[in-house]
Amino acid sequence: MQPDAVKVLIYAVRDGHLLVFDEPDFPDVQLQVPGGTVESGEDIVAAAGREFEAETGFAPRELHPLGVQDYRFEKNGRDYYHQRHYFRCGISERAPATWLHHEMTPFDGGDPIGFRFFWLPIETASKRLGHGMEALIEHL
Repeated sequence: MQPDAVKVLIYAVRDGHLLVFDEPDFPDVQLQVPGGTVESGEDIVAAAGREFEAETGFAPRELHPLGVQDYRFEKNGRDYYHQRHYFRCGISERAPATWLHHEMTPFDGGDPIGFRFFWLPIETASKRLGHGMEALIEHL
């Protein structure tokens, strides 16, 4: 079965903490990690780097593949299947404890989306991430 989308998710790690974000304009949205959709014909690693930089404002350091997960969910009465490719990376020491960044080109073509980034201990993040994004966190 072909996935509805191929996604990349990036676990940025620093000092035993995982980079996560929320969306201040949408307080009901669960915590997430940077990631996004792989474009048709795009290399998976290149997509991970592109998505990480677009969402965080920082280039990832040394992307390492962790594995692939089939993620299935229901939304608005329809079943979806995403193939998720997970990566681990470092990030510049200049990345602060928390910051706001806007993704200017969301996949759906909508208005820019504001993200508030911050660091959580990996164990805490594994319990608080939404949308099944904690799936491969034990590989960190």
